[in-house]
Amino acid sequence: TQSAGLPLPGKEMVDYICQYLSNVRERRVIPDVQPGYMRAQLPDSAPMDPDSWDNIFGDIEKIIMPGVVHWQSPHMHAYFPALTSWPSLLGDMLADAINCLGFTWASSPACTELEMNVMDWLAKMLGLPDKFLHHHPDSVGGGVLQSTVSESTLVALLAARKNRILEMKLSEPDTDESSLNSRLVAYASDQAHSSVEKAGLISLVKVKFLPVDENFSLRGETLKKAVAEDRKKGLVPVFVCATLGTTGVCAFDNLSELGPICDAEGLWLHIDAAYAGTAFVCPEFRLFLDGIEYADSFTFNPSKWMMVHFDCTGFWVKDKYKLHQTFSVNPVYLRHPNSGAAVDFMHWQIPLSRRFRSLKLWFVIRSFGVKKLQAHVRHGTETAKFFESLVKSDPLFEIPAKRHLGLVVFRLKGPNWLTEKLLKELSSSGRLFLIPATVHDKFIIRFTVTSQFTTREDILQDWNIIQHTAAQIVSQNYGLHCINSGDGARIPNMIVKPSSDAISSASQLYLDGGKYKTPSRKIVVQPKKLAASPSTCVISQQMKGQGDPLDDCFPEDVRGVTKHKLTSFLFSYLSVQGKKKTARSLSCNSVPVTGGLEQCNPKAAATDMESHANARILSRLPEEVMMLKKSAFKKLIKFYSVPSFPECSIQCGLQLPCCPLQAIV
Repeated sequence: TQSAGLPLPGKEMVDYICQYLSNVRERRVIPDVQPGYMRAQLPDSAPMDPDSWDNIFGDIEKIIMPGVVHWQSPHMHAYFPALTSWPSLLGDMLADAINCLGFTWASSPACTELEMNVMDWLAKMLGLPDKFLHHHPDSVGGGVLQSTVSESTLVALLAARKNRILEMKLSEPDTDESSLNSRLVAYASDQAHSSVEKAGLISLVKVKFLPVDENFSLRGETLKKAVAEDRKKGLVPVFVCATLGTTGVCAFDNLSELGPICDAEGLWLHIDAAYAGTAFVCPEFRLFLDGIEYADSFTFNPSKWMMVHFDCTGFWVKDKYKLHQTFSVNPVYLRHPNSGAAVDFMHWQIPLSRRFRSLKLWFVIRSFGVKKLQAHVRHGTETAKFFESLVKSDPLFEIPAKRHLGLVVFRLKGPNWLTEKLLKELSSSGRLFLIPATVHDKFIIRFTVTSQFTTREDILQDWNIIQHTAAQIVSQNYGLHCINSGDGARIPNMIVKPSSDAISSASQLYLDGGKYKTPSRKIVVQPKKLAASPSTCVISQQMKGQGDPLDDCFPEDVRGVTKHKLTSFLFSYLSVQGKKKTARSLSCNSVPVTGGLEQCNPKAAATDMESHANARILSRLPEEVMMLKKSAFKKLIKFYSVPSFPECSIQCGLQLPCCPLQAIV
């Protein structure tokens, strides 16, 4: 306790959390620290005597926040969403206070029974088959909350492996299980998440990653051919992981083709919808679920897009007894009078103990309601469409894969090193967070709309940073000089050497050098942001009889510019014993690109361009690109269709005003 008039630590922490989430968009998204930054700020040993709350609280901003990536920021576009909300936070506060270990029904009946009911709610919200419900007369399946989709995929593979080995033992009773296991083989697309590969490593089941079609989707014929080939080799196909919403480009495997093949071949069909699963609360996105009736298991993360904070993963199976035969251990001290009659979730998972995760999910579903959760998903999707329209309006860029839901992938036209340099510059600024992937050997940047508080203004601000940084890079390396057209658009006029104005143009975007003031302990009103204008920097539309001008603007063999090779972690990942490996979900198992580029010297750059690049580039470019006519820029004033979406975030049933934090305090 504390003396009268002073806030209790609990209230002070709640106030701080409110302040943090209210102002998170003003913070630098990526921390400007190096590995080991914290070591010098902490003592070598734990304190022998209690420390004061004031000292502990003060160290949050001093020690912790400088090293935090702000995942709740509207300018966080890396990976996939990892959202939270006030109902979720409050639900976990209660769960943490109760702190039950719900391994059996008897260990905490409310923990088990709320989870069963909420998982049935969630299955119905997504349009899953009745076979995944706990409370249905024709069902022997049900749902359970796991920690991650990675764990759910491993659980599904272990269950499929155990079931197939038991079947094989019927015809080969004298064969050792390890020998039988060595013949098993599982399948996934080459776009599947790295957790599928890890599940194979843990289970000792061979996993084959199959090629996808032009839409990055695994098709039925590809699977059928692979299964037939492996059977001829004496292998035993056992498991297929179909992905709905791949990490790289949010592609969808073709369930309607894969399902019947799995059914005919006796393969366990597991569906990984980690990110996209939340979208199925909207009926218009359920076309991707065509074929779900063939699934043996299904998993997705409410902890990504549904505003239920980590950890919270929904996992459903159509036959719970296949989980029991895989994970059931029943020592005397875990038995209770209702064993067998009640559900004991310890038989559905790898660990024994489990948290009261269903409380926060229950709070969120009730506080928002299905309709507002649907509105939240649609808002994120429409916001991504808006960003896509901005990218399409600038011919310096291309979108190499179709946009699905809230993920847009883009790149600078030309060699890979241009896009990689752009990503490094953006990361070093700290103002937004993006990560790479590869598509058909092209280095791409992923842009995911993550926060429920992202507005059109946030998107325009981020696009301005991307666009101006790209213009600076192109100007420095190829001498594409941008001029103002009078209406705010920046238009490349002709090939010239870089100027100091062009080199410094992008830096003017970062007001205050990206710094922010350390917030005080009291609640402050979130400052209003200045509107950002959608300025453009583009090259003219294609000329008659010519290819895309951008294809000629970036010759691979300019002297002084080595042919690009994917560097560092990305090149290492793609190269195994000298052979290129198909990239799978690079965005989740690669480190972010950080570190600033060396500051360009205008004089040195000009000299280099004069001596090496000018003659070669000028001789290659069509005359029309050298001196563009005004008529070629009609396209610039045409704004691609921009969908409308709410400026304010979707709020829960508490009927809060614009920001939910204001009403709570």
